[in-house]
Amino acid sequence: MHDSQTTSTRAVPNLIAGERNRLIVPVPEESFREAFEEAREWLDNVHERMLNGPDEVLRQNMHSLHLGLITLRRRWSPEVWRRFCKETAKKHPLRPFLHQCPFTRRAYERPRGYAGDAVLIDYLYMDHAADELHAGREIYKYMHQQPSSLSVRERRELLAKAIDETAERVPGKARILSVACGHLREAESSLAVKEHRVGELIAFDQDPLSLAEISHHNPPEVVKPVCGSVRALLSGKTKFQDMDFVYSAGLYDYLSDSVATRLTGLFFGMLRPGGKVVVANFARYPPETGYMEAFMDWWLIYRDEDGMRALLGEVPLEQLASVRLYRDSQDNVIYLELTRR
Repeated sequence: MHDSQTTSTRAVPNLIAGERNRLIVPVPEESFREAFEEAREWLDNVHERMLNGPDEVLRQNMHSLHLGLITLRRRWSPEVWRRFCKETAKKHPLRPFLHQCPFTRRAYERPRGYAGDAVLIDYLYMDHAADELHAGREIYKYMHQQPSSLSVRERRELLAKAIDETAERVPGKARILSVACGHLREAESSLAVKEHRVGELIAFDQDPLSLAEISHHNPPEVVKPVCGSVRALLSGKTKFQDMDFVYSAGLYDYLSDSVATRLTGLFFGMLRPGGKVVVANFARYPPETGYMEAFMDWWLIYRDEDGMRALLGEVPLEQLASVRLYRDSQDNVIYLELTRR
């Protein structure tokens, strides 16, 4: 094994010295095995330092790990990066060490069949660090404070505000639909929901466990859980109409362009005059992307502003009163807001 300091300056960016890092130079396809071996040696040293260092060292190496992985992801071709995740990162002893973090582990294990389930997102909304032991606690605390985690919490508050604004715009009878709603935590932050100033908030999700959680935390007179799939919406088996606000927070991160375009058109068609659609999508390559893919097996579809504009393909432009695109304060999540005439 190489000296850890020598390996780290070669294998990941050195923020202090600014030394050139030959690991992150674009690698020809025929040379990927040599690159993988260098990356494995770097992971060996990160793992060793995490095992033997105090909490502060562990956090510092989480930062180095995130930085090195996102740099590799950006410099390698998608095919080489996926192969690295499957052949090197997945099999490396650093993975079970990192999986002491419940957030990291749950995404990888997918107990409900997909990485970003509602329980996983709750790890970002809430702080469970006190429930964990040394390494798991520090890794979780680090992940909880990453920019994308801040964006998820900001997204919840932004949607709660949008629910309240809809209740003010349509006093006492606003009809709202949340698609792929998860645990609908934004409703718990909404004053309009608490004060029963929303006519109906339909919580639509395919997971009955998530819907049961929603029923437990929200007033049944206002929030109506409905079990169903996106496929049912696309096929027309499930329909909603006369809505004042339709939104989807985390769904589009998993949808192909064609499905997302079709769904955006359907959402817009559900609106009453003056109604709004808001959909959110993570922008391209936030800093945690490399870690998420390599050690959480959590792969999102990222879109920039042009990608979001392209989702208007099935929206009748003559019925559009306005289109708004904006990013959150972390510059991580893009919101597309459509208002119907």
